[in-house]
Amino acid sequence: MINLNQPRKRTLELDLVPLINIVFLLLIFFMLTSSSISSSLKAELPEAKSSNKISDKNISLVISNSGMIELNGKPVADKELEDIVRQELAEGKTKTIEIHGDKNIEFQLFGEIIEKVRRAGAEDFIFATQKPEFS
Repeated sequence: MINLNQPRKRTLELDLVPLINIVFLLLIFFMLTSSSISSSLKAELPEAKSSNKISDKNISLVISNSGMIELNGKPVADKELEDIVRQELAEGKTKTIEIHGDKNIEFQLFGEIIEKVRRAGAEDFIFATQKPEFS
């Protein structure tokens, strides 16, 4: 006689494909968002003999060799700079501007930008430099 009520052994299989898909999607998401945070303007920074790394969240201002200005990663027209900086300072807790100025910009342009930012309410300035390369 055949016993039909025999309990069958269940095998447990772990399907890793959905887990791997989620990990790859998260990886792609973080790679794309981290690359969009960085500045699109390239400024060749001057070298410094000594420097300290600043870790506070400051307002970042990039000035390219051609005079293009970027504030916190967004392009800004020269005429709008003072108003936009004033808004950024009102929204944030810091009054410090971190300036990434190309080493080849004209001093007059640099001075004009500093004056506009100062009139907007900035109190402190940090000038970004690069570490010297020793051979």
